[in-house]
Amino acid sequence: MQKIYPVDIATHPFAVRCPIQIRFNDQDSFAHVNNGSQQSYFDVGRQQYVEKMYGSDFYKLQKTLILVSYTTDFISQITIDDKIEVCSSVYKIGNKSLRMIQAIFNIDTRKIYTVEDSVLAAVDREKGESFLIPDLWRERINQMEKNLL
Repeated sequence: MQKIYPVDIATHPFAVRCPIQIRFNDQDSFAHVNNGSQQSYFDVGRQQYVEKMYGSDFYKLQKTLILVSYTTDFISQITIDDKIEVCSSVYKIGNKSLRMIQAIFNIDTRKIYTVEDSVLAAVDREKGESFLIPDLWRERINQMEKNLL
């Protein structure tokens, strides 16, 4: 049974694409990229997305986004010889959080290795609480997503 995602992973026009260099230490004892390394690849993709949205200092700001939940489907094994990229898009913006879909693809064949669906919450660091996502963030995300939201 094939899982149904909130977007068609194979054809979705992801807003941010980030090539990933697989390191020797990313492999497990079976010479496959381990699950923890794949999570760090998704972190790189999220960071690239947010920096494209708001600049490189976004995570230093008082008001930022933090990862609060994720679900990962490991579909196919990645080896050190695979050329991969992480593709990221926001597919839903709520009041105080947003939903992001990400996938690790083979750059040459477009084979899908791993898919992650995550929730990022808008948090005020100083107050330690969530806040309403500002209109400016919504506008920038909508521009990046080419008004697909």
